[in-house]
Amino acid sequence: MGDYATYLVPERCRVDAPEREELARRMVGWLQDKGWIAREKSDCVLGGDGNGWRFTPEGMRHMADTEDIGRHTCGFGVETYEEKGVFCNYEGGAVESACCPICEEDIGEGFFEVVAAWNTDEDWTRAVCPACGEESAITDWQVEPAWGFSQIGFAFWGLDAELTEDFVDEFAAVLGEPVRVVPVAL
Repeated sequence: MGDYATYLVPERCRVDAPEREELARRMVGWLQDKGWIAREKSDCVLGGDGNGWRFTPEGMRHMADTEDIGRHTCGFGVETYEEKGVFCNYEGGAVESACCPICEEDIGEGFFEVVAAWNTDEDWTRAVCPACGEESAITDWQVEPAWGFSQIGFAFWGLDAELTEDFVDEFAAVLGEPVRVVPVAL
């Protein structure tokens, strides 16, 4: 069994550096104040670089209704990007479907080219559909498995269950904006 995580990614692509830092502090502080993650950092997230916070048993029950804390990689982390960030399932990188929000055409793995063009474009949201040629926001595309596009993402590594809908809603409310749930397996 490989490592796995669930990312909660804001629906906003561009988040400037001071705000990324403030959002990270806010969400870490909230999770710590609730007693759902440890106060001290540890190597509980992928990379083992001491930049994560281990889940508490209470936190795991609240976030994902699980009690499995036997995994080494089992904690909360914050990932940031100076440029455009893409959060997706790394296991094979397969795209089951990718539907344009305008023409609703499923371009499947052609979405990789859409993302590559978006990544090099100066516009932070614009994505052009190869089927209809229309522009839309990259975050409006319906992609399975889900992808997120932002300069910040919040990682929940090694939980033995999906994050509950109530927890995702609570997290988004504290964050102050909608989030996309992006499951990741390595």
